[in-house]
Amino acid sequence: MKDVRVLDPEKIGWEPIKQYPKGAWSKTLYVDEKTGATAMIVKFDKGFREPPHTHPSNLHMIFLKGKLVDAKGNEIKAGMYVFVPAGVEHGPFDAPEDCVFFAYFDGPP
Repeated sequence: MKDVRVLDPEKIGWEPIKQYPKGAWSKTLYVDEKTGATAMIVKFDKGFREPPHTHPSNLHMIFLKGKLVDAKGNEIKAGMYVFVPAGVEHGPFDAPEDCVFFAYFDGPP
């Protein structure tokens, strides 16, 4: 059965992102049980460094608060959209302040 889902992210607790020792959090909003597509809100604490990595699926991100800085000094700030194709390495990214973004993977993250 298909139906409209309305969630209040404020009522969902932050869960640590397990592959990182500390400073990275997520709130899962949606997971498609057939495809693994996942929608979530991600938060990186000030001072967090995300190492270079890849994903098996395409990743779409919309930045809501704060910013990330890549190794070349490029800033990804609130209001910006980023698309990362499946299998493409990205990072490292540094969070000079708390950073929050919406992430959508079109398959398993």
